[in-house]
Amino acid sequence: MYHAGDADSEPAAKRSKVTAYLSCAQRGAEAVIRQDLLSAESRKQLRQQHDAAKPYTHLVLKDLFDPTLLRAVRDEVIHNISATYKETDLFKVFQTGDLANMDALDPESASKLPALMALRDAIYSQEFRGFVRDITGAGELSNKTDLSCNVYAQGCHLLNHDDVIGTRAVSFIIYLADPDAQWTAEDGGALELYPLVAGKPHTPDVRPSTSHLPIWNTMAMFVVQPGRSFHAVQEVLSADKPRLSISGWYHAEKARDGKEHASLQQLQIKAGEDQIHQHAEFQGGDTEGELTEADLQLLRQWVNAAYLKPDNWSKVQSKMEVDGSVQLQQFLLQDVAQWIQAAAVAQDKAEGIGNGRIPEFSTGYGQGWESIGPPHKQRYLRYTAVAAAAATNTVSGHAYAATGTPGISSSTAGISVSSPDAGALLSAVKQQLFQSGAFARLLRSMLGVQILKHAGEVRRFRAGA
Repeated sequence: MYHAGDADSEPAAKRSKVTAYLSCAQRGAEAVIRQDLLSAESRKQLRQQHDAAKPYTHLVLKDLFDPTLLRAVRDEVIHNISATYKETDLFKVFQTGDLANMDALDPESASKLPALMALRDAIYSQEFRGFVRDITGAGELSNKTDLSCNVYAQGCHLLNHDDVIGTRAVSFIIYLADPDAQWTAEDGGALELYPLVAGKPHTPDVRPSTSHLPIWNTMAMFVVQPGRSFHAVQEVLSADKPRLSISGWYHAEKARDGKEHASLQQLQIKAGEDQIHQHAEFQGGDTEGELTEADLQLLRQWVNAAYLKPDNWSKVQSKMEVDGSVQLQQFLLQDVAQWIQAAAVAQDKAEGIGNGRIPEFSTGYGQGWESIGPPHKQRYLRYTAVAAAAATNTVSGHAYAATGTPGISSSTAGISVSSPDAGALLSAVKQQLFQSGAFARLLRSMLGVQILKHAGEVRRFRAGA
């Protein structure tokens, strides 16, 4: 459970101030929502802003709610509601139950949430539904209520998706960040909106083109569009400013057309569709037979000697047979691993990565690295074969010679890594070790399985989710 604070620890003056806020909740929806925003002229202007927004239609309403009431909502969420930690492949967040169920609370529990209930009733009133319909063009909205409180603590995030489930028509987020502590880009937690790849319908780009910080008393909303309304929540970096929000949906009477293009449907792949089909032959082609002295000579340049001892192979095989997988720790020679690690750290430092900062999406591009997506399925940088070939010449005499001398010898310990980058070094390991016939025969000796072909990539992942 997550509690953003402890009511008993609050100063008496603040508790008295919060109590004073609650009277605002008793005056109905007109005391909750800024009435001038609901005028006909305002609706017209907001609709124009909505329709002109990129990468797809959306809107951020500023100073929408009575600040006194919203402070009371924030205090109720912090002190009177518990949020459960939830983590999946898509998100990491603390979340409450459906706030539509607050009407079923016992009188004592309900008495602790008057401002929150007033806010919920106001945004799901017929008047405000009509306002949402007018400024988004979403069409008729049903009476369904669907919302919850979300707390993104440090490290929490929400990965790329389009929000299409069932009859969802309009998504919204009301931000309850600390009104007395300005939220900045350095805190993370931005709402990221993704354009589509040119010429590829229903496929989001790997980079967002628009982002919005979770600013206090703003409400972001967008029409849910299958294969179009791709968005994500950036990882929260702040250790002392949790990203509080109320998020939910306005629903239509029936599901939208085109649900076959939705991100959730795109992830429902058939068996075998995610398999790699372009496996390559090992160097030399023949992977049969026992390890030769020439094989061992090559392997000794890369591999921890413990893995080259026949007495240890049966232990690896037993582990594989029991668990179905095995992790070969400290597999590379210490000098090799340390050299690669030093190059990776140096490259991160040169590009300003680390120290609790989220890098720009352009960070790491070029110099042999290309982006791989789409981000609702995967997102990383891949070191290309063309770049690897070019990089081989840059590390000649350090990692391995361009003339074909294999391996990184133990004498490389302490050599400057200013010339080769981590991608080039990892590519050397991939090409010279993992694609060799000697490595295939080592795997055969350890696992008792004939290894025929291989497939692999040199990857780099960015912080920020």
